[in-house]
Amino acid sequence: MSKYDHEYYIPFSPNTEEKLFLGLTQKSHDRYYHFSKLNLAEGPMVYINNYKEEDVEAGTRTPIPDVFLRLGVMVIPKPFMEFLRYFDIPGLQLFPAVYIDDDDNWHEDLWLVNFYEGLDCIDLENSTVKYTLWEEGDDYRVKKPSLSEAVLSEIPEDQRLMFKIAKVDNPHLYCHQRIVDFVREIGYTGIDFIKVADFKEGMQRQ
Repeated sequence: MSKYDHEYYIPFSPNTEEKLFLGLTQKSHDRYYHFSKLNLAEGPMVYINNYKEEDVEAGTRTPIPDVFLRLGVMVIPKPFMEFLRYFDIPGLQLFPAVYIDDDDNWHEDLWLVNFYEGLDCIDLENSTVKYTLWEEGDDYRVKKPSLSEAVLSEIPEDQRLMFKIAKVDNPHLYCHQRIVDFVREIGYTGIDFIKVADFKEGMQRQ
């Protein structure tokens, strides 16, 4: 196990009955790909409640969190964006976003944490990788990740406070302890963290 497995965390939405399942409008869905840079001329990314119709029909209201999460995607409020903007994190694009709630109100001044470059820092020897049906050149199906000490030790800490791993099929976000401390100090809702050392794929849904 790498020492960095104890310094980094993977963020997830709290798995509660009030969990909001973040979706995209069709236009935003068509323009977003993992590890692609977004064009501001096309406007902000627009997100919605993926279960809006079901919630409206049932007469339920899903609370709107401070931080919105889906696989490898984080939409954050302005103070969080300003905190991240202070650091020179390679491959990170902080891009304008909007959330349209179930009453069609637009929540603006949100920001998408978009990585258009991945960091090749998976330690394959110490990770659990599923090679069933895997062929040379495919993304690795990682069941339990471990972070490479050799790669991360060569990068200044301020430049690796957050990243996505390249060449894996579930490109989670990885957050340094300093990011976790910032989020917990402010008390943002909508976000929980699992330490990399404790994480196995699937446990975020339990």
